[in-house]
Amino acid sequence: MTDEYMTMLQVRICDVMQRYEKEGNSNDAMILDCMLRDYEAKQRLMMQDEKLKEIQSPFSPSQG
Repeated sequence: MTDEYMTMLQVRICDVMQRYEKEGNSNDAMILDCMLRDYEAKQRLMMQDEKLKEIQSPFSPSQG
């Protein structure tokens, strides 16, 4: 998952949120909820990946 992909998801979430605020469609509310949960899960995975990279630094004994 790239930063560009996450940004694209943010834009899509904003679009659905605006549509929901404008039209009040309950389907949009359900879709928005799913999109937000998906986005948050992807953020958590990215943070875990960053932590893993920090653990496997060039100074790690497994690298040398």
